[in-house]
Amino acid sequence: MSKYKEGNYIQLSRELFNDDRFNGLSLNAKWLYVVLNELEHKFTGKKENYFFRSNEDLANDTGLSISSVKRAKEELRSVVQMWQMHWKDTETGKLSKKKITAFRIKE
Repeated sequence: MSKYKEGNYIQLSRELFNDDRFNGLSLNAKWLYVVLNELEHKFTGKKENYFFRSNEDLANDTGLSISSVKRAKEELRSVVQMWQMHWKDTETGKLSKKKITAFRIKE
């Protein structure tokens, strides 16, 4: 049996485990960071270096409540770049009424 299996793995920075920026984070914030890393790999590429998710989307992605997602996002402000934005509907070209959060993992 091979130690290195092919399949569904995610790459994380070791900083999550041993950097002072992460030491004081709650488990929920660390879990959100892991999920954000996966989402970044899924939704970014050559054209976009950021992605966006609503709090409701993140609650579904993480299995956390919306209030837990909001608290975890606040904790992550020092390690994840976040800003509020409106998304553009590709069919109508109109901006959404509701703001969502855009994310970029800091390196």
